[in-house]
Amino acid sequence: MKQFFLSCAALLVACITPSTAIAKVTLTSIWGDNMVLQQQADVRFTGTAKKNSKITIKASWSDKRIMTQSDSNGRWQATLHTTSAGGPYSITFSDGEVLTLRNILLGEVWFCSGQSNMEMPVRGFKGQPVYGCQPYIVSANPHRQLRLYTVQRDWSTTPKTEGVKGQWMELSSQAVGDFSATAYFFGDLLQRSINVPVGLIHSSWSASKIEAWMSRQTLQQFSEVKLPDVNQSKFGWEAGTPTLLWNAMVNPWKGFPVRGVIWYQGEANVSNPALYKRLFPAMVRQWRTFFENNDMPIYYVQIAPYQAGGKDKLEWACFRQCQLELMSEVPNVGMVTTTDAGSELFIHPPYKIKVGERLAYWALAKTYGRSGFLYSGPIYKSCTLRDGVVEVTFENGQEGMIPENQEIRGFELVDASGKIYPANARIINSSAKVKVWNDSVKQPTEVRYCFRNYMQADLCNNAGLPASPFRAEIK
Repeated sequence: MKQFFLSCAALLVACITPSTAIAKVTLTSIWGDNMVLQQQADVRFTGTAKKNSKITIKASWSDKRIMTQSDSNGRWQATLHTTSAGGPYSITFSDGEVLTLRNILLGEVWFCSGQSNMEMPVRGFKGQPVYGCQPYIVSANPHRQLRLYTVQRDWSTTPKTEGVKGQWMELSSQAVGDFSATAYFFGDLLQRSINVPVGLIHSSWSASKIEAWMSRQTLQQFSEVKLPDVNQSKFGWEAGTPTLLWNAMVNPWKGFPVRGVIWYQGEANVSNPALYKRLFPAMVRQWRTFFENNDMPIYYVQIAPYQAGGKDKLEWACFRQCQLELMSEVPNVGMVTTTDAGSELFIHPPYKIKVGERLAYWALAKTYGRSGFLYSGPIYKSCTLRDGVVEVTFENGQEGMIPENQEIRGFELVDASGKIYPANARIINSSAKVKVWNDSVKQPTEVRYCFRNYMQADLCNNAGLPASPFRAEIK
């Protein structure tokens, strides 16, 4: 009997040792096992512990121990500097009892945000597939240095500093299938190309407006934007209400450095491109300030062709023109063209592999300095009128454009009365120029390409990257 009591006592002691006890130090859910931290960056951890207690932090990639102290409410903050890419590592936090985060990688972290076309998972929505996704889902490898975090939908009228719902995941068929398709295909190609760990933070909400991803302070500059009552508890359209998603789904990531942002949003704002033209630069500045990187790259997706109540209407075309112009007005951004990646009857086109990989081309070329490949489709540069023929010059077409030696679909000319005419178009001698004409329009005032809600076209550069839709005055 004595031996029985001694065994029970030993078992009780084992159950309450620090290795298995509930740690006093806590962290918000943005931190966890399996995470990727931005390499060579200052990472600012916040959490709770015993009141007025000393906290020791030790990261296995460094010999240094970081010391901090919690305040009278038990809150504490500490900054760790990460080294170059590598891992797996661990981090221990102790105020007398130990909390350990394991299987941590140092590498490149990207924040991926927007509305439903960013939210659309690798496995697709019901009845709306992602073409070619199955091999990526089946071959998901947990040993690969690519980690995923999905922020669950949430909203708040005031900025949150914690409370994000989600966790860092290693790859598995379930995790890949459930993750944002655009973000995953971006990260997949990026990680294979740079061969360092990559972490993807996915934070999006279907039908969200850009205003929902901006702060109250930023939006106060725009008198036409109605800010919500901070005491209001119910909203008919949370994702369309200014500040709500920023407050709950982005603001809690303060102190978590990222390399850059990919952004797929705009469909919810097509009715007012003039306002979006002003909001987007303000959002870019806000996010760069928040992530403490004034040059942080932001690569975005031009909304894809979609009939949107009438394929020959111009609402979506005007918004794409806005997005095109923003690329030349906002520093260190890039735009993925999607003329060949739309769906006439579905707002969620199935070509997410194209979109994600094209975002990666931009990042590889402009953020990581890779060269020797084309990263953008042809972009309108200028036009001239000679003897009734418009010559349109493109950027990113210097290595040639296709289809050569045949008619190019999608071009139109506008006369002085505003009447729109279909136009003939051909590439000029393997150059980055296209000649456009209609024998009935000798003095056109405007040239257009794919300037409709949904219009089939085929102008690409030699890499197969499609030209952006545009309209331009002929002077």
